[in-house]
Formats: sequence, structure tokens, C-alpha cells
Amino acid sequence: MSTSLIFVIAPVIILLVILVGGLLAWIIAGFDSQVKKSQEEIKNEDTGYNLSQTYGYRIQVTADSEEQMREARLAAAQLAASTPRGANAPSFQRGKPLQTAGDQEALQHDPLTAAKIAEFHGWDGVHTGFIAAPTAPAVGAAPTAVPAGPIKLVPGKDYPVIEITDDMSPDEKRKARIANSKAKSAAMKKAKAAQQAGGAAPVAAAPVAGQPAPVAAPVTAAPVDIEPPQLIEMTDDMAPDEKRKARIANSKAKSAFNKQLKAAGIDPKTVEIKDGKVVLPAAVAAAAPAQQAGGAAPVAAPAAAAPVDIEAPELIEITDGMDPDEKRKARIANSKAKSAFNKQLKAAGIDPKTVEIVDGKVVVAGGAASAAAPAAPVVETAVAAPAPAPAEPAVTADIPQPEYIEITDDMSPDEKRQARIANAKAKSAYNKALKAAGIDPKSVK
Repeated sequence: MSTSLIFVIAPVIILLVILVGGLLAWIIAGFDSQVKKSQEEIKNEDTGYNLSQTYGYRIQVTADSEEQMREARLAAAQLAASTPRGANAPSFQRGKPLQTAGDQEALQHDPLTAAKIAEFHGWDGVHTGFIAAPTAPAVGAAPTAVPAGPIKLVPGKDYPVIEITDDMSPDEKRKARIANSKAKSAAMKKAKAAQQAGGAAPVAAAPVAGQPAPVAAPVTAAPVDIEPPQLIEMTDDMAPDEKRKARIANSKAKSAFNKQLKAAGIDPKTVEIKDGKVVLPAAVAAAAPAQQAGGAAPVAAPAAAAPVDIEAPELIEITDGMDPDEKRKARIANSKAKSAFNKQLKAAGIDPKTVEIVDGKVVVAGGAASAAAPAAPVVETAVAAPAPAPAEPAVTADIPQPEYIEITDDMSPDEKRQARIANAKAKSAYNKALKAAGIDPKSVK
């Protein structure tokens, strides 16, 4: 008998423990959600209020219409309670006409009416009042004044609306209301700007009956005698290194193609490639004959490239089989050689950008050579004036030259950094000494 009671009582006790545990978990979960909801409400309590827009009344502009009307009734009750007996009668008299939007003086003392107007026209509409909506005039008719009328925006059509559902959290609802309010306000501003822009725009008159309208002749695209760039097609099965090389090759090909177009006087942005041929669009091709009809300016014949008596820099070719250290040294040597070459060109009065290296010889581009051609003397018997003697440099014997530390490749990174810092300090001290002596450091070599 006792054994059977144990088998009966044990399941009952287990079920009771499970039920009590589930009940406690449900109660704790409810308390937790309520606490979170209260925290969200306290956190967002003052975020949706804009007293300057609601005439100083605490009406949440981001809330829905029912919440706004509830707060408006509370504000009206507080206003009525704070005024003497009978002073609030004009705001609630029966038969009194409803205050309209734009009547700022009346709406400042009637929050209930202001909230009712804002429910349909928004708080911006409460302040601005009704504005005339533009009407499209008939074809050929003269523009007329736009009659005054309210702006009616259709939610979901004139501006996007986020649907607020019951399963959304309070924070999501607040964000949705803010987004809807902003979208409605932006749509209202656009509608008002369209009204204030001048109403109907003038429309061209209809063509005369029996007389067909002139049709412009179609202009075909003009081909250009320049080969299109040969681009490498990039596929997904290519290795990253192959893709990088392909991008570099395509970039170089496009750059060379654009240089050819600019040399021919064509804007690369106006060129299209169709069926493997370079053509100009119809608008650009139609503009060319118009310019020729107006009288084209004489074009000077292209001048031949003028050689320059300066040796080209000897650059080290960088190949893929070189070590990273060798590549770095080669780049440094090439950079030094180019810098010395550019200095020689500038000393000779030549712009390095106008110089090209053709077959190992330095030549000046045709444009620079032709520009320098008119400077040649016309009279053969004219005697050239003697060149002025170079000015002597400023005497800086009293100021010792800075002693720089030579930076070599076998130095460690820390030693190189310390050497650069020491050289910079020595140069700075030398420049300060020159400035103290009244000498411009840029004029000293």
C-alpha cells in the first residue's frame, strides 16, 4: 500500500514543481518586458516633443493621431484649469466656427483644434495654412494664376509610409513614426515649393492645322580614325595576380587611347566604341559642321620634334624575376636619375612635361618646338646682346655648412631614422642662421 502511494505522490510533486517553476518564469518574463517597456518610454519621453511647432504644448509630434489628440485634450484641460472662470468659454463654445490653420493667434489658445488640423495636414500645415495647388493649363493657353486650395497628400503614394504593427517594439514604433513624419514633411515642402515656383509653366502653342511640324534630320555617328584600346577581359577563374596585371594593362591602354584622342582635339568623354570602332555621338558630330560653317580658324602645321642636347636618363629595367630588395634599389636609382634629368631640363629652360625620349634621344614635343619657333631673330645681321653675367651668390662664409649624415642601404631602419632626424635638425639650424643674417635660404646653394 505504501509503495503504491509513493508512485502516486511522486509524479504529483514533480508536476507541481514544474507548474510552479513555469508560473514563476512567466511572471518574471512579464516583469522584465514591462521594465524594458518602461525604460524605453522614459528614454523616449522627451525626444518626440517640439514645443516651437506645437505652440508650446506638450504634444508629441511623432506619435499617432490618437495619442496626439489625448495629449491635446490634456493640454486643453490644463489651459482651462489655469484660466479664470469663464475665460476659456470662447475655446469650447458650441456653434462657434472652427479655427482654421494659419490663424496663429487663435490656435495658440486652442491646442485641441491645432491637433485636429495637424491630424490631416501635419504641424507644418497648421503653421502655414492652406496653400493653393497648381493646376495644369490647357495646351496653347496662357499661364493663369493658381487658385488657392489645400494640399492633400496621399500616404503611400505621395510619400513612403512605414506600417506600424502591434508586434513592433516601442523603439521600432518610435523610429517608424519619426520616419513617416519626416517623409510627410519633406513631401509637403516639395508640394509648397512647386506651388510657389510660379504655378503653370508656359506651354508651346499647338502647330497650325494642315501644316506638318518640321522634323530634324537624323544625324548619324561620325567614325574616328583611331584604333580602340585592346582591353584584357577579366574572368572569375583568373588568379588575383593575373587580375592585377590585367587591370594595369587595361589602364595603360585606356591612358594611351585618351592621349591619342586629346592629340586629335577630341574630348575622350564624348567618344563611344561601337562594334570595335571609335565613333563620335550624334550631337558632337552635328556640332562639327556648324563650327566649320561659321569659319574655322587657320590651323598651324604640326612642327617636327626638336632634339635637345641632353643625355636621356639611364633607367634600370625592373623585371618580375628580381628580388624585392633589388626592385626597391632599382626604383630608388631610377627616381634619382629622373630627378637629375628634370633638373638639367629646367636649368636649360625646358619644361620636363614637354620632353619625350624617342630612340634613346631627348626631343621636345612639336607644340613646344613650334611655340619656340617665333622667337628666332628675323634680321640676320643683328648682333646678339651679350648675356648678363650671373649674379654672385650671397657671402655665407661666416655661416658653416651643415654636416649631414650619409644614409646608406646597409644601415638599420632605426639608424636611418636617427640619421634623418639629425639631418633635419642640422638643416633647420642652418636655415635659421641664414634668416638671422638676412639671407633667404632658397637663394643659397
